[in-house]
Amino acid sequence: MLETVIFSLIKGLPFSIKKKLIDENKCPKNALANLKISLIEVNSKTGLKILNQINSNSIVAKAKKIIQDCIENEIQIIPYWNGFYPKDLMHCIDAPFLIYIKGEKNPNNQSLISIVGTRNCTDYGLNEVKRILKYLKPYPIGIVSGLAYGIDIYAHRIADEFNIVNYAVLGSGINNIYPKKHLKESQKIMENGMLISEYTPNEGPRTYHFPRRNRIIAGVSKCTIVIESKKTGGAMITARLANDYSRDVFAVPGNNHQEYSSGSNLLIQRHQATILNHPKQIIDALNIKRVENKTTLIHKKKNLSKEEELVLSIISKNNEMSINEIQIKSSLKTSFLNFVLTNLEIKQYIEAKLGNFYKIKF
Repeated sequence: MLETVIFSLIKGLPFSIKKKLIDENKCPKNALANLKISLIEVNSKTGLKILNQINSNSIVAKAKKIIQDCIENEIQIIPYWNGFYPKDLMHCIDAPFLIYIKGEKNPNNQSLISIVGTRNCTDYGLNEVKRILKYLKPYPIGIVSGLAYGIDIYAHRIADEFNIVNYAVLGSGINNIYPKKHLKESQKIMENGMLISEYTPNEGPRTYHFPRRNRIIAGVSKCTIVIESKKTGGAMITARLANDYSRDVFAVPGNNHQEYSSGSNLLIQRHQATILNHPKQIIDALNIKRVENKTTLIHKKKNLSKEEELVLSIISKNNEMSINEIQIKSSLKTSFLNFVLTNLEIKQYIEAKLGNFYKIKF
């Protein structure tokens, strides 16, 4: 993990090059060693700057401190090859090499939809958030926003109220929640989704962090919904980025005489967003199917042993999990866990997937 974090801290190497080096060398340690050799051979000014970073004691010390902070605060370090790294984000040219997360919901198990808007929202905007999420509740979707005042935090709160999986992308480190007034909401999001940040755990908020974090909001999402925005601001940046990533963008139309609808209306006018008249448009665009409540279905199941119920409950929380993750959470011995998993397969509650993963079968 040390080499992985060091790799993430190196400035001057874009994600595409870092990814290529890792892919070619199979692991960060080999990639770092071979990168050193190639930089010495090239002997350019840019190469020398990167080489000096790699060889500095400070970058190693910083990486060790980050790892220790993550261990102490139960923060996971997720490089791009990890199964919890959002797959849609990986396709973005400016994606982060790794992210820091806190929470247990795998973002790849739902269709993620970002909801963004102004901090100075009206009752109309809040009502639209609730109307959209109420309609989307029965579908396998997750909500993404930025934990900011206004539309963002309201989307998080309503998602939690409706028990919709909920992801917050931060403009600061996970140990430094901003704004602090939303600390309580961030704790709920950890339970029903995930906190995501590209910034090291204790890093504070900076003005330039927030426009940058918007690329992650757009990048992890299959579509972005703009609800009330001026012609400038974070929501408009997120919409532009989503368009750049060839993702669907929807905008809720608003009053032509209301400043905080001017941005949404402008996106529609310029054909940079589809006018959102009804939430069904989102379902149709993403082609997702309504699902029954998994918890209800599980409670209908009978004739399960205590251990089988435990394992089934663990897998159902994430829909799909590796055998290693199941073992950690269940504390069952490997041989007995394999026995339990086999029984659940025979009873057709789960199905085995490639790579020692198991998925709920409903």
